[in-house]
Amino acid sequence: MRRSNEEKRLLTKLESGILDGMVGDEKVYHGYKDVYCGKYIKNGEPVSYREGEATRFFNGKENERIPGKRNEERYDTDDRKLEFLQRYGWLIDDPEVRAYSAKFKSKKK
Repeated sequence: MRRSNEEKRLLTKLESGILDGMVGDEKVYHGYKDVYCGKYIKNGEPVSYREGEATRFFNGKENERIPGKRNEERYDTDDRKLEFLQRYGWLIDDPEVRAYSAKFKSKKK
């Protein structure tokens, strides 16, 4: 698939590690169970995760915490990386990425 110069620059920027870090804030959904959701970029690979509520129990001496099940979605191909930037690029503190993401935001009617 042919990529525009803009997409090539964004993929190069992503692979260089300049955009590494949290994307937006981690969200906690309260209700029946607390669920943690978030997105980050590590070593140029975007990841979206969802982690269930941790459980705690007393083992006779102290409270132990067992983390909840964690599901991760990795954006490991160039097409998937561009999809991530289109969907969540507006959360990244980079003007070029935000401008790219803005092109794909749906218009509210």
